Amino acid sequence: MIKVTSLQEMNHIEKGSLQMHIREKAEAMMQEYQVENMDDIGCFIVLEPEEFTDFPIGEMEFVEILFLEESMFLHGVRIIDESYGEDIYLPVAVVTC
Repeated sequence: MIKVTSLQEMNHIEKGSLQMHIREKAEAMMQEYQVENMDDIGCFIVLEPEEFTDFPIGEMEFVEILFLEESMFLHGVRIIDESYGEDIYLPVAVVTC
């Protein structure tokens, strides 16, 4: 699990397309809420595939399938309080027959 609470921590996300997606989303949120520190509004959590049980679907505001390049992620947002939320990304293996 990687928990990203600042733009500098984005470098820990190995998957380039996911890193870019989260960076763009974080920068847009920071501009929208006019904050200097991303931790003031929320964080991004990237899980490993085997951490499926750590993805609490029932606690999510919404869940979607996110396609980035050749990768697929289960993406959900959990609202912690009225000004703070967590974006959670779980890589999903694509099975081809």
